[in-house]
Amino acid sequence: MDQNIKTLFTEITKKEARTSLFLEESISNNNYLINDAYVLRIPKINPEKATNYAHEKNNYKVLEPLKISEKLLYLDEIHGYKVTKFIHNTRFYQEINNEVMNNIARLLKKLHGSGIKVPYGYQLFNRLNNYKELIDPKYYIADDYEKKVVKNVERIFNKEELTFCHNDLVRGNLLFRFNTTFIIDWENGSMNNPLFDLASFISENNLTSSQEEYFLKKYFGYKYSLLKRKRVDIFVEFQDILFYYWALAYFFTRKEEVYLRIAKEKLERITSKLP
Repeated sequence: MDQNIKTLFTEITKKEARTSLFLEESISNNNYLINDAYVLRIPKINPEKATNYAHEKNNYKVLEPLKISEKLLYLDEIHGYKVTKFIHNTRFYQEINNEVMNNIARLLKKLHGSGIKVPYGYQLFNRLNNYKELIDPKYYIADDYEKKVVKNVERIFNKEELTFCHNDLVRGNLLFRFNTTFIIDWENGSMNNPLFDLASFISENNLTSSQEEYFLKKYFGYKYSLLKRKRVDIFVEFQDILFYYWALAYFFTRKEEVYLRIAKEKLERITSKLP
C-alpha cells in the first residue's frame, strides 16, 4: 500500500516520494504525509450526491487571498485526489478553551465578512433528504419534531443573505500555530447562512452552554443578543438531525463503527429535546 501511495503521488506531481506517513485525523478520507512536505488525500467510498470536486478546487482559488487555509497544489476533479502543502508547526486543539474560541470566532468573522461569492450553495435541505434516502425509514426520527426544526431553519434561511461558509468545523479541520488559525479541507465550502458555521463549531465540538455564550459574544461583539443565540441554537438542532442521517448513511456504506458512534451521539442529543 505504501508503495502504491508513493507511486500515485509521483504520477500526480512528478516529484519523488521518499517517505509516506498515514495521517489518522480524518474519518472521511485517507490522508498521507509525503516527504514531510505534502499531504495527499485519497477519498473513501462516498455516498453523497452533493460532493463536487470542481467546486472544492475553486474554493481554494477564491480563498487564497485570505491566507486561512492550506495551499492547494493539485486536485483531480473526477476522483478527488488532492495534494496540498503541509502546514508545519501546527497542532489540533486538545481542549476547548478561551484561546480556541477567540481564534475561531475571529477567523469566522473574517471569512463571513470577506465578500467571497461562489455560484453554488450548501443545499442543506437537499442533503437532508439525500441522506434519508440512503437509510431504512425505521431509523427516521420523530416526524413532528423534524418538520418543526426544518421549518424553523427555513424561516431564517429564506430571509437572510448567504455568505461563503466552510460548513464542517470539526476538530480535525482546525489547525493552530501560535496566534494563527487555519481551517483546512474545503470540500463542503459553499454559500450558506453564516449561522450554520457557528452551529457547526458549537455542535461538532460539544461546547457547553457557557462556552457557547462566550464564543457567540466574541463573534457578534456588541451585537450579541439572546435572540441571536436562539437562532444559532435552531441551526444546532437542525445539524443534529442532518448529521444523524449523514452518519447512518456513511455507516451503511462504509461499515465503519465511528459513524455508528456519531449517529448515537446525535440521536441522544435529539432525543433529549423531544417532548
